[in-house]
Amino acid sequence: MSRLVPRLRFGPSARALVAALAVTTLVAGCGTNSESGSESSASATRVISGTVLGDVQVPAQPKRVLAGWLVGTLLVDIGITPVGMFDDLKDNASPTALAKVKDVPTVGGPNSSVNLEKIVELNPDLIVTMTRPGIKNLDLKALQDIAPTVALEVPDPPAVWANYAKLADVVGKGSDATQRLTDLDKAWTDIAAANKDKLAKIGQVVYAEGSAQAGNFQIATNKALTYERLTKSGFTYFAGADPNPARYQQQISMEDLPRLATANAIFFEADIQGQPTQRTKALLDSPVFKALPAAKAGNLFPIRTPYTYTFESANLQLEDVRNAVQRYTTAA
Repeated sequence: MSRLVPRLRFGPSARALVAALAVTTLVAGCGTNSESGSESSASATRVISGTVLGDVQVPAQPKRVLAGWLVGTLLVDIGITPVGMFDDLKDNASPTALAKVKDVPTVGGPNSSVNLEKIVELNPDLIVTMTRPGIKNLDLKALQDIAPTVALEVPDPPAVWANYAKLADVVGKGSDATQRLTDLDKAWTDIAAANKDKLAKIGQVVYAEGSAQAGNFQIATNKALTYERLTKSGFTYFAGADPNPARYQQQISMEDLPRLATANAIFFEADIQGQPTQRTKALLDSPVFKALPAAKAGNLFPIRTPYTYTFESANLQLEDVRNAVQRYTTAA
């Protein structure tokens, strides 16, 4: 859980720089028709609607984007190297993405505190971030005082992916992202079409992982991105999952592990190398888990980086799902 910390205050020099940036943004927003070429293009703005801060006027072609909470990996995924980033990017990024931002400074984040003075020094022309109700240490109005700030709400992590197209549009990559999303959706449904008969024989599958709650494990519900991708691919999802869940994960007592016996295949949380994460390895090593029909038949399949919402991660999961269909064996 996030720890509430004192909000940073601007010193006189930082306040002056904020004021200067505000004036620059105002002038850019006005634009000009008397000049043409790069200067006119650089001053063009447009309005982004439907954000947590309402309608926000942003640069049409942002050059210095600061990556806020839960957006850094997405920006790198679509070819944007931010001038600064919240520290959660390093927790969710692949080695490839990390290499692209190795020289990008971090500015804190909701789990610690946001360094507003450092953001001022980085002189962003656009700040983009996710947010959710009740989040601490993320003062959107303070960010808006520094540069135009687009904040998109995410009630649960899967909504990060749902916001992908809008985020891409904000930074001028909307058409590319929309086409890639269309192609990705087709890739999932192509799996279903090409393997219809075998998928029917497989029957129910479930996605399971370890839990931070002692004595529990958790499974994906119909609010989870893993659920969406598995069902798009033609799998029949576990009937024992809550049909009206509050969240994307359903907590289940380890004592109730035998309820997964009706799942003929189990997908599990894996790292980018396809190995179970530490918390999920403890689940897979449980004697009760090993006694499940799916485990005894060898029908355990990784889902790599399930909480990294990028095309890089999606392509890994496509490979995982295709491999699962091919490797599935009927229990003796």
